[in-house]
Amino acid sequence: MLGAFTGTWLAFLLSGIFVFFVAIAMVSSLSVSVSTDIPDNSVLLLDLSGTVADKPYNKSLQELVNNPEAVDNSLQDILLAIKTASESEKIKGIVINCNNISTGWASSKAIRDALSDFKQSKKWIYAYGHSISQKDYYIASVADKVYMNPVGMLDIHGLTSRSLFFKGLFDKLGVDVQIVRVGTYKSAVEPYSQTKMSDANRLQTQTYINNIWNEFCTSVAQSRHIEASTIKQFADSLGMLSDPKLALSNKLIDQLCYEHEFESIVKENLKLKENKDISYVLPVELNNSPEYTPNVSSNKIALLVAEGDIVVEGPETSIASATLVPEIIKLANDDEVKGLVLRVNSPGGSAYASEQIWEALEFFKGKGKTLAVSMGDYAASGGYYISCGANRIFAEPNTITGSIGIFGMIPSIKGFVSGKLGVTSDVVSTTPNADLSLMEPMTPFQREAMQNNVNRGYELFTSRCAKGRNIPLDTLKSIAEGRVWDGKEALRLKLVDEFGGIDDAIQWVAKEEKIQNDYSVSLYPVFEEDLLNMIFKSVPVNAAAAQQPAQELYLQETVDRIQNILKQDKLQCRMDDIYIY
Repeated sequence: MLGAFTGTWLAFLLSGIFVFFVAIAMVSSLSVSVSTDIPDNSVLLLDLSGTVADKPYNKSLQELVNNPEAVDNSLQDILLAIKTASESEKIKGIVINCNNISTGWASSKAIRDALSDFKQSKKWIYAYGHSISQKDYYIASVADKVYMNPVGMLDIHGLTSRSLFFKGLFDKLGVDVQIVRVGTYKSAVEPYSQTKMSDANRLQTQTYINNIWNEFCTSVAQSRHIEASTIKQFADSLGMLSDPKLALSNKLIDQLCYEHEFESIVKENLKLKENKDISYVLPVELNNSPEYTPNVSSNKIALLVAEGDIVVEGPETSIASATLVPEIIKLANDDEVKGLVLRVNSPGGSAYASEQIWEALEFFKGKGKTLAVSMGDYAASGGYYISCGANRIFAEPNTITGSIGIFGMIPSIKGFVSGKLGVTSDVVSTTPNADLSLMEPMTPFQREAMQNNVNRGYELFTSRCAKGRNIPLDTLKSIAEGRVWDGKEALRLKLVDEFGGIDDAIQWVAKEEKIQNDYSVSLYPVFEEDLLNMIFKSVPVNAAAAQQPAQELYLQETVDRIQNILKQDKLQCRMDDIYIY
C-alpha cells in the first residue's frame, strides 16, 4: 500500500514537472515574434480590431493557445508606431484595416489625430473595410483613400446611449438597495433605484452624445471635403442599409473593390509586381525595431497610466491605490524624474482610494515637480477626483468627465432571505446600532448618519476640485451635482485647460521644467509577464458556465452584481456604465 501511495504521488510530481516545461515551451512558441529589422518598402498595418486599452495587457496561456495570431496593441503602441512610421524611410505608407475596433471616442480621436500628423510626412494612408463601423470610419476618414467591399456596409447611424435598470428584478427577489447620495445628476445609482432614466440623467446624456455626434460629423466632413449635413442625412435615412453605391456617390468612400483588388492597388502604389507580397509591419514590431530610437536622457518625464475602476486593492486592470500611491511617491523621490503625466481613463470608484491617490499627487507636486493630466475616454467622478489637482489638464472634445458627486449603496436582503427562502434570524445587541447587517433595512437614524457621511465626502470632493481648478467653491458646486460633461463643455466650464493628447501633455511638462530639448519618457507602471500567472489564469473556469441554461447565467449575473455592491467601499465616486454606440 505504501509503495502504491508513493508511486502515485511520484507520478503526480513528474506529470506536474512535465506540464510546467510544456507550458514554458508553448509560451515561447506562441509569443508574438518581433522583427528586429524592417524591410525596405514596408507598410505599417493598423488593424482596427479588438480592444485598445491605455495599459499593456498580459494574456493568459489559454488566450495565446486559442488565438495565437491575435496581437493586442495598447494605445501607446499605436500612437508611437504612427509617429515612428512618419520618420522611417523604410515605411512608405499606412494601411488601415477597418475591423470593428473596441475603444472609446477619445482614444479614437487620439489615433485619428496621430494619423493626421502622419500625413505631414507626405506619405499615403489607405483604408479598407468589409463592414465599416462608426468608430472605424471616424478614424479611417482621415485617410487619403477609403475603400470598401462592393457588398459591404458603411455603418453610420448616429449615437445612442442605453442604460439597463435592475430595480424590477431586485424587487422580485426581495432585495432593497438603499441609496444615499449627493448630486441631482449622480445617475450611477439609478439602475438599482429606478426603472428608467431620471429627467436630469436624460438631459445630461442627451447633451454629451449630441456634442460627440456633432464633433464626429464636423471632423469627418472636413477630412472628406463634404458638408456635415451629408453625413447626418446618410445617418437619418439609414443609408447603411442602402446600396453601397450611395456611400460612394455621397463621397463618404472613394472606391468599391474586393480585398484582392485593394491589395493590387497597394502593390501598384509600392511599385511591386503582382506576384510579390506586401511587407506589412505591425505597430509592436515597428516599436521594437531599430527604426524607433527613444531619447536617452537623465531628465525623465514619467508617463503613469491610471486605467480602470478605482479601488483600494485590485488586479492590474484596475487603479489600486495600494499599488499606485507607492509608485507616485517613488517617482516623487526620484531625482531623475522632473515631471509627471498622469493618463487617466476611469469612470471612478472608491472615494477613499481616490483621496489617497489625490494626496500622493499633491506630495509629488510638493517636491517642486510639474504634474499634468491627460484624460482618455473617461475621467469622471473618482477619475476627476485624482485629476483635479494637476497643474494642467488636457482632454479630448469627446472625453467624458466631471460627474463630481458621491453616493453609497447598502442593500438589504431581508426580503430575499426571509420572504423568498424562508430563512429567519434573531439578534441580541449591546447598543441600539450595533446591528448594521444586511438582514435589516436601515433605521431613520442610521440613514441620517449615512447621509451625513456622504455629505462630508461630497464637501471634501468639491473642495479638492475647487482648490485644484482655482474656481470658487460655490461656482464649482453649481457645475458639480454629479453631472457628466463632454470635453467641449468641460473646457468651457474650466474643468479642463485645453484640448490635446498624451504628447501635448508631455511637451507641456517638458516646457514647464525647461527641459524641452533634453528629456526622455518612461512608462509606468511596468508590467512583466508572469508565467505562473499565465498558467493559473488559463484554467477554463468558464467551461461549465458555457453549458449552463440562460436562466442560471442570468441569475448568476444578478448575484454577481449584488456581490459587487457588497465588496465596494461604502462611499463611491463613480459614474454609471455608459454604452455609446
